[in-house]
Amino acid sequence: MTELTRRPSAQGKSHYSNGRVLAVAPMIDWTDRHCRYFHRQISRNALLYTEMVVADAIIHGPRERLLSFNIDEHPVALQLGGSDPVKLAEALRIAGPYGYDEINLNVGCPSDRVQSGTFGACLMLTPEVVADCVRAMKAVSKGTVTEEGRIGGGGRGG
Repeated sequence: MTELTRRPSAQGKSHYSNGRVLAVAPMIDWTDRHCRYFHRQISRNALLYTEMVVADAIIHGPRERLLSFNIDEHPVALQLGGSDPVKLAEALRIAGPYGYDEINLNVGCPSDRVQSGTFGACLMLTPEVVADCVRAMKAVSKGTVTEEGRIGGGGRGG
């Protein structure tokens, strides 16, 4: 039997893993708060992700609807979409008080709808932009910042 290790979250809570994180991948129009709550009933330790939320939507949109979640969903990661480091940092400042365990930059979504906004998988073609975005996000985050990539390249269709 493998010994469990403690992995602290941004809130000082923790979830346990055996060195690997079990995560439920985010899917646009699917992993909403109801889906995440259902997933949490199946696994107490899996890292759950929000649907991707575009930085502009957080800055200008209905923040409570976009960012709130049930406390029972922890550990939960907010997945952001965007390619502007300044806007991503601002969105993260706004999202900070909601208490996500992790912030994730989407660099993997192959959707045409997402790529027309110059984010998602097409960002894999511009690693310097991804680096700038992650750097800006880490500068304002008190927790973990990660990026989600896609195996197979950054062209349309992934």
